[in-house]
Formats: sequence, C-alpha cells, structure tokens
Amino acid sequence: MFCSQFDHSLDDKNRFKVPAALRDELGTKAYLIKSPDSDTKCIFIYSEAGWNELYKEFNQSGEHNQLMRRMARKILSGVISGEVDKGGRLTLNASLKEYAGIEGEVHIVGNNNHIEIWSPEEWAKELAILDEQSTDSLNINF
Repeated sequence: MFCSQFDHSLDDKNRFKVPAALRDELGTKAYLIKSPDSDTKCIFIYSEAGWNELYKEFNQSGEHNQLMRRMARKILSGVISGEVDKGGRLTLNASLKEYAGIEGEVHIVGNNNHIEIWSPEEWAKELAILDEQSTDSLNINF
C-alpha cells in the first residue's frame, strides 16, 4: 500500500527520486500511465505486481463491453514501463511531463495501490476540490 506525500525536483535528465518510503513497495520495474480520470492531470505509477493486477482486470472485464474496450485502448496504448535506477530515480518521458504539466517540481503522492505524480499547480487544484468535499458518504469510520 502506498501513502504519504513527498516533494521533489526533476533533474536535468527528467528523473525524480522515488522516496525511500515508497521504493521497497514499488520495486525496480514501474508502469506509468496518464490518469484515467478525465478531470485530473497526473501520472499514475504502478509496481509490477500492481500493474499485473490491473491488467488482469482489463482481461476479466471482457472484450464484449464497448466502454471497456475503449478505456483499455486509451490506457494501454499509453503505458510507459520504466526502471528505478540504482540511485532510486525514475525517468518521466516528454509526453507524460507535458500531459501532467510538469516542469521542475513534482508532488509524489501515495494513493493506495499506486503512486501519483503531480505538478504543483495541478496538485493545488486537486486539494482545493478535496477541501470542498465531505467524507460522510464514504462509509468509512475515521
């Protein structure tokens, strides 16, 4: 399970340091995708085990559902696999950086079964939306 928030910078090779608190769970192989949510601009990062689990869900949902085929097409066509290097760094490619509006600084957010990478501007927008939401309908006892 991934949780917590970390702030880092991209280096001159578009790499960011995966926080040590997340690195063991992530492992060395990572799968990066654009957020599947239509109203957010961030990057989801899955461990190899997490990605295999998600990939299974696509297969189990069936080819007979048009929406599932379309979503699979959208998500799977944009998958970037990456390796966490010996320095604990992971590279963002140009298309993912552009999509998420990332220039130099990144917010790294653990979100249950994946990690999210946000630009400071997009993260501020997300927090503003979250500040307006109530947790009452979640049926979770905090």
